[in-house]
Amino acid sequence: MSSVAPPVKKKYTVLFVDDEPNILRAIKRALFKMDINMVFAESGIQALEALGSQTIHVVISDMKMPHMSGAELLEQVAQHYADTFRVVLTGFADIDSTIKAVNQGKIHRYLQKPWDNQELINTIEEGLERVKLKDENARLQLLTRAQNKKLKDINLLQEQTIQKRTRQIKAVLSKIEKNHHALEQVLFNVISINPAINGKFAIEVSELAALLATEFDCDKDTVKTTKYAGLICELGCLGLDPEEFKPAFASLNYQQQKAYLSQTRQAALILAPAHHLQPVSDIIEMQFEHFNGSGLNKKVAKEIPVGARILAIARDYWRLVSGRVTGSDIAPREAKLEMKKHLNTRYDGEILTLLLESEQIGKPKYIENSYEARQLKEGMVLGANLYNDSHLLILPEGHVFTSSTIEKLVRFEEERGSAFAILIKPEPLPEQPEEAETSL
Repeated sequence: MSSVAPPVKKKYTVLFVDDEPNILRAIKRALFKMDINMVFAESGIQALEALGSQTIHVVISDMKMPHMSGAELLEQVAQHYADTFRVVLTGFADIDSTIKAVNQGKIHRYLQKPWDNQELINTIEEGLERVKLKDENARLQLLTRAQNKKLKDINLLQEQTIQKRTRQIKAVLSKIEKNHHALEQVLFNVISINPAINGKFAIEVSELAALLATEFDCDKDTVKTTKYAGLICELGCLGLDPEEFKPAFASLNYQQQKAYLSQTRQAALILAPAHHLQPVSDIIEMQFEHFNGSGLNKKVAKEIPVGARILAIARDYWRLVSGRVTGSDIAPREAKLEMKKHLNTRYDGEILTLLLESEQIGKPKYIENSYEARQLKEGMVLGANLYNDSHLLILPEGHVFTSSTIEKLVRFEEERGSAFAILIKPEPLPEQPEEAETSL
């Protein structure tokens, strides 16, 4: 709360100075309706005494008075009570005396005798309005100083607590982030543990989607979201009969294909309670849209989230390579040629071109070169960091497997209830002997 009081109605005081009592009585009669305090003085000395004993807001003085003229009185008022509004009454036709009074007394207004009552009232009201403005300005300045002090105190208090609050917020966000990661890992584990769903396929889709998103200059959040959407892109299959999604898509009848595509709605329902995963849910739900608008929901081009356009390409590429579309595995080059037929119809041409033109994008990592613990052999080299379900590092990239580490991983998988996808570096090709130079 501010210590400065709000503006209140104030009764202002006007001092009238004239050596003729009948003039003062005439002024009193003329102004009896005005809501002001009227003070009267018959000389300059009395007027100065009145000014010294109370706050006077307007002084109206006759020009010609014995001992001290109106000009001399108002000159002193200007020196010692500068905020007081000063008016002189003059009955002289002598313009020189009036000019002297205005200059010496710094007069705001002058009125000629006999005065017009309404003009006198208007002059007083003008003077009081100036005084009121000065009072309000002073009040506002005082209020501003008080508020500035209060603001300074608040800022100081905020400055003292901001680091503590920041630490608290960071701790909460870190906890939320850990919980989010845990939930994301749980979702992937639920998918991977289902024998009808291939976790290695999901990892390949996820890696390719992230790579395409990066090459397409997506921001970091979009890359992260698209990568995770690829990892759980088959989440909706948990609500389907395996016979509706496990066989090759080309072998499914119309109803089964329709059921297969309904996995997007199933995924959206599963993810609905996890509000922080809404962007992921949107990507998965829109993954079967076609770039030209002929997909499930008839979304066209950029109406489809960029993550969904990327996921569609990464998903179908690996579906083709792994035989999920036709029932037979095909080479990556053939998969790319097949997808090229749908450039800018089923797929976003800009994104698909990134896949088509790169020899490095789309090489299998997990599908062909990943193993379960029981498949490992001594001497194999780990191709990527291996983490547990809590994202803790189990083995670093480059680790050379021994019988001991293989045995530990086998036990770990048994306790975990599911197998790891352990990426193994391919063995280097044997060096070819150099051909002897042929002599001429």
